Amino acid sequence: MFYAPLLKGKFEDIKAVISVSGDVDGTAGREYLKFVNTFKPRKLDVLRTISYKDPYEEWSLYVWYMDKNRPLPPGTAFDEYREKDFERRKREGFPKPLFESYIPTPEATKEQQAVRRKIGGW
Repeated sequence: MFYAPLLKGKFEDIKAVISVSGDVDGTAGREYLKFVNTFKPRKLDVLRTISYKDPYEEWSLYVWYMDKNRPLPPGTAFDEYREKDFERRKREGFPKPLFESYIPTPEATKEQQAVRRKIGGW
């Protein structure tokens, strides 16, 4: 098999880094989001490149998606699950997010956002 088996672990144990490639003339090049293997360390460990576009935006999406206390990220891929996810978090009292983020994570509708503010206070 060409690829190593998938590594599994807890999201809070992931170590993510932003690496910068160098251009031919020695200037800083493109930034990449990379994950460090902390689940099954080996003698020689290579960072796995995850980033394809904006590494900060991509990491924010990972944080947003993996935080069960936040609403699902925008985009049609999650639309059929939004109402069920909202109702689950409502039953739990809209607990505060588990992971810090500098991007706002509003509910899908203004009405849902108002309910979250009233019940959860955030």
